[in-house]
Amino acid sequence: MTRTDAVREHPKFPWLSLDDPVGLESFLRDRGWLAAGEHICRCQKPGDGNMNLTIRAITDRRSLIVKQARPWVEKYDHIPAPWERIEYECRFYRRIASVPEVAERMPRLLGADMEARAMLLEDLVDARSFASLYADDSLAQDELRQLAHYLRSLHEATRGSADPGFANLAMRRLNHQHIFEVPMTENNGIDLERLECGLTSAAARLREDATYRGLIRYAGQRYLSAGTVLVHGDYFPGSWLRTAKGVFVIDPEFCFYGDPEVDLGCAIAHFRLAQQPREHALSFLQAYAESSATISIQWSLLTCFAAAEVMRRLIGVAQLPLAGSNLRRAELLDRSHRAMIDQSWEELWD
Repeated sequence: MTRTDAVREHPKFPWLSLDDPVGLESFLRDRGWLAAGEHICRCQKPGDGNMNLTIRAITDRRSLIVKQARPWVEKYDHIPAPWERIEYECRFYRRIASVPEVAERMPRLLGADMEARAMLLEDLVDARSFASLYADDSLAQDELRQLAHYLRSLHEATRGSADPGFANLAMRRLNHQHIFEVPMTENNGIDLERLECGLTSAAARLREDATYRGLIRYAGQRYLSAGTVLVHGDYFPGSWLRTAKGVFVIDPEFCFYGDPEVDLGCAIAHFRLAQQPREHALSFLQAYAESSATISIQWSLLTCFAAAEVMRRLIGVAQLPLAGSNLRRAELLDRSHRAMIDQSWEELWD
C-alpha cells in the first residue's frame, strides 16, 4: 500500500518522523532503548537510503541509528513495499553475529521491535558512503580486498541448504520487478530522453533482441530461486561505508538464500557504473576467489546479473547520481547488451 493508504488504515501504528524528536524519544524510552535520564538533543538524516525511514538520533550521551520499515518505498512513497522486510534484516544481523569476519564489518544491532517494524543500530558516526564513487571518486586496493573478504566470509559461513527463514520472497519479487521487468517494458513511465538524448533508441535495441530477453528471463528465474548461500542482496556502493576502521557494510534488507553470483554481479556492475577501471573488478574477484576454497563462481551467471544490474540502473526506476561523471548511458547500455549476449562481464569495459 502507498503512504496515504497505510497511514489512514493504521492510525495507531507508531509512525516515526525525522521532524518529531519528542515522539521519537518517547518511542525509544518505552522500549528501554534509552538510559535513565538520557534525552534526544536533535535528529538528522544519516544518508540517502531508498527503502526505509532512517534517523540519526543524537542524545546527550551518544548517537544512535533508528530504522523503521513502512509498507512503501521511502524514497518513492507511491511504490508499495513488503512491511516485513525489517524482520529479515534483523535476522541477518543475528545470523552473522557469530561470524566475526562479517560482524566486525557491520554496525551492532542494539534493539528490535517487530510490531513497530523498527530496529536500533550502532551509529558509525564518522562513516562516509561510497556513493562518492559515482562522482569520480576511486576505490583503494585495500578497500577492494575488504569488500571481497566480507562477501567471501558471508558466503562461506552460511553455505549449505537454503534456509526457509531467509526466503524474503516478497522483497525478491519487488526487486525482480524493478531489475528484470520494468526496464524491459515499453511505456513504463520513465522518460529516458530526459536522462540522455538517444537513450530511448538504445533501450529499444535491448527490448527487440529475443536472445537478450531470454537471458534476462533466465537471470530473473535464478534470482527468484533458492540458492546455497546467504546473500546480502544489495551489494553496491550505497551499502558500503568508509570508516576509521575500514570498510563497513549496511542495509541487508534484500538478503536471501541465493546464488553467490547475485552479490558478485551486483558489485561488478557498480564498479562499471562508477567508472572504476576493469583492474579493480579483477582485483575484487581475485581476492574473493583466492579466499574461498569451497565456492566456485559460475561466470556466465555472474555476467547475467552484472549486465542486468547495469541495464536497470540506466533505464529503470532506481537511478543513481551519475551526473557528475562523463559516463554516456547509451554507450554503456550497449556494452551491457554485448556483455549479456557474449556472456562476458569484461565486455562491460572492452
